[in-house]
Amino acid sequence: MTDEAGADAKLVKMIVFAVGEQEYCIPILSVREIRGFEKTTALPFAPHYVCGAINLRGIILTVIDLAVYLNVQPQADNPRRVVIIVESRNGTVCGLLVDRVIDMADVNLSEIQAVAEEDSSLSGLVMIADRMIGVLRLEVVVGQLVGGMIS
Repeated sequence: MTDEAGADAKLVKMIVFAVGEQEYCIPILSVREIRGFEKTTALPFAPHYVCGAINLRGIILTVIDLAVYLNVQPQADNPRRVVIIVESRNGTVCGLLVDRVIDMADVNLSEIQAVAEEDSSLSGLVMIADRMIGVLRLEVVVGQLVGGMIS
């Protein structure tokens, strides 16, 4: 088996989803499940990008509206909106409200073009089938949620 990109190339399976007109991806291993969007319960004093909480089989989860978080025009009347239930490396579980899930893709980590800021919500951009996809840094998104809810 030969690897033209080099022996140290690492492929990671990513789930690709849309928020507004932009596409993003996160590692599939961070995803617990994908559910249809349901009405959320409002959380007082939550950050503006939190659309509320849902009950997932007895566990209360905070749902982040990624369109609001990323300052992208949301598609509110979109019937294909779904909540991606994710778990960050530190064990925090929450939901990400996205406009639609597109597909899964194998991303070579060496092909991700880094963005300027280290604490940015994006770790970089990658080309997948002639489409520029933002690689979401889940730890930053979830970390801001946890920090925002505590303070």
